[in-house]
Formats: sequence, structure tokens, C-alpha cells
Amino acid sequence: MQPYFFPYIGYFSLIKNSDYFIFFDTPQYIRKGWINRNRIIGANGDAVFFTVPVKNA
Repeated sequence: MQPYFFPYIGYFSLIKNSDYFIFFDTPQYIRKGWINRNRIIGANGDAVFFTVPVKNA
């Protein structure tokens, strides 16, 4: 699995339930994907996008 910023809870479940988990440090960057962004629930209950700027893809 590629690394994601704030991965979903199932990602941590996979880590917990596996014998070996290897972090892949050279994944392919997907433009307009979820690698550097995610949605969080705002104070009013609406989904808010949280994005980390990427210098080079």
C-alpha cells in the first residue's frame, strides 16, 4: 500500500494484523490523489480538506 497522509483506520489494522509490514519509501506520486491530503470533520460537522504542500512530485 502506498503511504497516505492521515491513512484510514483500516491501514493501521493491516499493520497490527500482519506478520511483516514493510514501508515503501519510493512510491509513485499520484497528482490530485490522496497522498498529501485528506478530509477531516470540521467544527460544524462538515468535511474540510486538509492538504500538505508538495515541493516536487
